[in-house]
Amino acid sequence: MQLLRDRRLALLVAGQAVNGIGSWCAIVALWGFASFRFDAGPSAIALLGLAWALPPVVLGPLAGVPIDRLGPKRVLMVADGLAALVSLTFLFAGSFPALVALAALHGITSAFSEPALRALPPRLVGDEHLVQANAVLGAASQSAIVVGPVLAAVAIGVLGIEGAFVIDSLTYVVGVLVLIPVVIGAGAGADARRESTVRGEIREGFQVVWRRPRLRLLMGMSGSVYVIWGAFLVIEPVYVRDVLHGSATTLALLQATFGVGLLATTLVVTRLGERVARVRIAAVAAAASGVAATLYIGTAVPAVAFLGIGVWGCVTSFFVVPARTLMQRVSPVETHGRVMALDGTVNSGGHLLALPLVGLAAAAVGVQVAGIAFAAIPITGGLVTLWRVRRDAPAPAPGLTPFCPETSVEPAAA
Repeated sequence: MQLLRDRRLALLVAGQAVNGIGSWCAIVALWGFASFRFDAGPSAIALLGLAWALPPVVLGPLAGVPIDRLGPKRVLMVADGLAALVSLTFLFAGSFPALVALAALHGITSAFSEPALRALPPRLVGDEHLVQANAVLGAASQSAIVVGPVLAAVAIGVLGIEGAFVIDSLTYVVGVLVLIPVVIGAGAGADARRESTVRGEIREGFQVVWRRPRLRLLMGMSGSVYVIWGAFLVIEPVYVRDVLHGSATTLALLQATFGVGLLATTLVVTRLGERVARVRIAAVAAAASGVAATLYIGTAVPAVAFLGIGVWGCVTSFFVVPARTLMQRVSPVETHGRVMALDGTVNSGGHLLALPLVGLAAAAVGVQVAGIAFAAIPITGGLVTLWRVRRDAPAPAPGLTPFCPETSVEPAAA
């Protein structure tokens, strides 16, 4: 691919691929730690997910400020370096409360690293290559979903659950090292930011989102998808254990299947380029993800479960890349750290909303019914977004090219 001839993007992609492998390895190990070693039920796993999700919600509005002030590269390197240390401390988690505390520390590092990573592509490539850059970077991370769970299964089988956390720490270090030679210029508006206060910059981040209807619509639709992601953090380990009667290895293989579908269609998205940069496509994919999740969680047959989660992976890439690209395009580059951090707040807020509710629902009606109920949320979010786009599109005057509100870049003051 021509984009990877840019050494900076190639290094970033390579680093995130390695980093992502370790992260997924650790996530599977964390689920296994909680579910199989400490015999955690839905409510306990919900607490673990809550500890992971709460820091980005609290820190999200603030996390974007250093990203826009110092640059996303610096913040990403510091956050990932700290995450490497946190991953090693999982080795000493001798109790479930200790596991929860360490999950919270990991959540703090991700509150800064995730929006920093998402703010990098517009600083590395021109707008005409932004869809492909996001897709390639996504493919790197998503290839980790394929390899990471499989590596976790091997590591857990050979070294025990603790071995997965060591691998996670080492991959964070690799991710930091490959960023060192990547040179990124300062974003526009750097001088103005140095003269403003932290409170003023936080307020500006909220204003950027509030004044852009398209950005608000994208974040609202994304929130409906993020809710189901948070809910299934609780549901999946218990579903695999109690309904499919599988093990930590089964859980890892299911996640790998999701990753195969996600990676395969992300490569398709890379080839399609601008043709997928539409709100309608992201909305259809959001609704389809809820349908696929229903197929996955609604069965007790392992083969059908693997089919369902594979389909879910396939449609997810058609949501992630368009939504991320459109968010970057409708917001000024000098505010991308704060905008992406606020989207991270929506992401973690969706998890935060889902975790206690799904824990209670699963305990009351079972993990399958609870999962199907939460799958209805992105279906609704996608359909509402489609209706809003259609409603807001003005009728073209005779002889004029129709205006497409899905892809237009709103003016800075709009």
